[in-house]
Amino acid sequence: MPASCGCLYNFTMKYFISDTHFFHKNILKLCPLKRFPEFEKEILENLKKTLKPQDTLYHLGDFSWVDSEELLRDWTEIPGRKVLIKGNHDWKFKNLPLYFDEIVEFSEIIEIRGKKVLLCHFPSKDLRTYRFLELQKKVTEIYHSKNCSLLIHGHVHWNPFCVFCGCHLNRVKCINVNVEFTGFRALSEEEMPL
Repeated sequence: MPASCGCLYNFTMKYFISDTHFFHKNILKLCPLKRFPEFEKEILENLKKTLKPQDTLYHLGDFSWVDSEELLRDWTEIPGRKVLIKGNHDWKFKNLPLYFDEIVEFSEIIEIRGKKVLLCHFPSKDLRTYRFLELQKKVTEIYHSKNCSLLIHGHVHWNPFCVFCGCHLNRVKCINVNVEFTGFRALSEEEMPL
């Protein structure tokens, strides 16, 4: 039926975002060419404009540095179901259940356009550091053992040396949804390179 019929379509959409680092003061120093003083406001406004009540937002880790009533109020105003895949900065955050409908400790596999997609905070290979090597190995093993077609991850921030993830070295097709690479917005499942 054509869209001009006046019918309301109720399609559900999956969205992906990571490394929001709300209220992380040092992130401005760590990523000065990408972060700016009002970046939190821009992320929240973009999410409110994009998500519908029937949508699901997958946050792939490193949500916030500080728990605050202001953030809780703004975050709960964002429509849709919210799922957190924990990142390395989320393990100490105690009130996550107030912000998310579901919390996943390490990774989850979902389906997009009939393909298996692995969601995890960590890439299968981070060329910038030797930290979290066991977790990167685990990502690679899950990706291959479950026959995934794509890894959606975060963790790797913009840097002046243009060193990004090395997932391709492990034969892992990936996309990094860190807000520094997405224009401070969530990417939809339609934007995933499958």
